[in-house]
Order: sequence, then C-alpha cells, then structure tokens
Amino acid sequence: NSGVFSVEEALALQNVGELGGSLEHIETQTISSAVASLDFTSIKGGKYDVHLLQIGNIIPATDSQPTLLRFSNDGGSSFEAGTNYEYAFQNGGYGSSTFEEHKSTGTSGINLTNNTGNATNETINLYCYIYNANDSSKYTFATYQGVWMFATGEMVMNFGGGAYPTAETINAFQVLIGSGNMSQGFAKLYGVKQI
Repeated sequence: NSGVFSVEEALALQNVGELGGSLEHIETQTISSAVASLDFTSIKGGKYDVHLLQIGNIIPATDSQPTLLRFSNDGGSSFEAGTNYEYAFQNGGYGSSTFEEHKSTGTSGINLTNNTGNATNETINLYCYIYNANDSSKYTFATYQGVWMFATGEMVMNFGGGAYPTAETINAFQVLIGSGNMSQGFAKLYGVKQI
C-alpha cells in the first residue's frame, strides 16, 4: 500500500515491537523491602540499541543521597565503579530563582539526582534513555529528566546527560543510591524500536 500503514497494521506492528519508536517492556523491579540496588541483567542488547529506564517513587533509606546509574560489561556479575563516568545536569526548585549546574568527570556512576530526601513522600521520579549499550565500538550515553524531593523537603526538577566513555559492550544496568539502601519504589526497563 505504498508504504502507508492502516491503523490496524500500525497497531499490529506496535504490539510486536516492530514499529519505530514503540516500546517493548523488558522487566519491572519493585522494591518490597530495602535493597542496595536494582540490577537489570537481561537488557536484550542484541535487539535494542536504545533503552528507556523509568524510575518511580524510589525513596533512599539514607537522607541527602544521589541516585546513580552504572553499567556492566560482564552481564551484571560486577558493575563499573571507580572513576569511569561523566555527567552534567541542571536543576531548579527548592526556593531558588535560578538553575544550578552539577557536573563531574571521573565519577563512580552517572548522577541522576543529588541530595534526595528520605522522608515520607520524598520520592524520585524520572526517565532515562540509554544509547549504544550493546555496541562494542561506541561509548554508552544517557539522557534523563525527572522530578524529586530535596533533603529539605522541597521539589526539584532536573535534566541532564552522562556517559561511560569506554567503547565496549554494556550488557547490564544498575540503579543505586550513593550510600545505603532504597526503601521503596520501582524501576521499569524498555527497549525502544528504531525506525
């Protein structure tokens, strides 16, 4: 039909994850008791070169902590830490009339938030796109946007990006708090079908 899909054809392609931009749900992890990290070790990297990670209602057990994203090149047996990441983000809120910039090179993870509170309802909610994870010839990048509660109880929004500047195959993702456990929340991983 000259490359034009009917509504039924587009829906059928989307349902099987074959329509560009459609999402395939890979895994959901829900925190039912305190955990140190959420590890995604089956990311379907051979099928997807872009992933979407959704984080919802996570509360750190320890006050004033960053939320970190780390990568693994051995299927999640270990995750790269040390000084292997770079990130930069801007945030606004908590009574400030200007945006603040946070950035670093040589960090132990991509900082998705900073100084998150741990009181009731001081949750982290964000989404993060991860690029090139399964490509051994490219760096792995991430872009993210979210809203969360600062340790002083005030709302903060942020947007930013990060990189793992080593060209290697990344086959697992990890979400964790800078120090301590996560006491509640969930994370969902999706594969993004390319056009």
